[in-house]
Amino acid sequence: MSFTAAQIQFLQRLVSEQPTRRRAGEVASTFCEHFKLGVAVGRSIEYREADHKSAQSLLRAHDLPVDPLAPDATRADVARYGGLSEKHFSQAPHAKSLAVKFVGKCALDGQSLVTPFGSHMIFYPETAMQVTCDRLLLVENLETFRCLEDYRWVNYEGLSVMAVYRGDPSLSISDALQFVQCRAEAIWAFVDFDPAGLAIANALHQERLERIILPSVDWISRAADSHRGRQLFADQVDQYGATLDASSHAKVRFWWQEMKHLRSAVTQERMRGAAWHSTCE
Repeated sequence: MSFTAAQIQFLQRLVSEQPTRRRAGEVASTFCEHFKLGVAVGRSIEYREADHKSAQSLLRAHDLPVDPLAPDATRADVARYGGLSEKHFSQAPHAKSLAVKFVGKCALDGQSLVTPFGSHMIFYPETAMQVTCDRLLLVENLETFRCLEDYRWVNYEGLSVMAVYRGDPSLSISDALQFVQCRAEAIWAFVDFDPAGLAIANALHQERLERIILPSVDWISRAADSHRGRQLFADQVDQYGATLDASSHAKVRFWWQEMKHLRSAVTQERMRGAAWHSTCE
């Protein structure tokens, strides 16, 4: 018989907390009925010292950990126990992972870092903290991040830049943002030209936010003349408008005024073939 995560946790609590009574819930009642663990008394299950020892023996007999695994347990940690699925109590496979790619002469331990066209690397945050670079580039969307080389209008100014994907349900957004906020380099934000994108830039360390990577105002104005762009703006403005109105960052305020004037938006994917002008960033 294999136990569920809830059943394993119940047995571990019996061992660690050594209660004398528990509510006769589904798990407690199952162990009382099928494993003679405790005695049913009304709506409760009563336990003696022998029951606590039996719970410990039951865990060991099924090759399960007596003590709870640490919150950051890996699948390798879980695999030590033959009675546990690798998915029990372990982090997701992409936990504590950053997607990064490199422009220029970024290095780790003195070794140059190169990401070929269309590729990226997955680093632990603590490893990525050791990378040397001149600037950090936070990229909002995965497709744009993966094909960053196609955005030929982006001017890296001859600097070494570590691009970091902002994250999604698989790659933690909070890990990516915490990493960017903890570094010391100036930050460039490459986001959608929409209220949500500007809100991402606005939430970054304001003294370190050096650039918002967008094409020229003229190009944005032409590209924003679309039904989809106007729909995106309308869908997001109520959620992010007040925050952007209150922004104190000059570059956020500049692009927010342009966006409100256009009352439209442009996705990163549409910017791939844009032209670049240095006066518009």
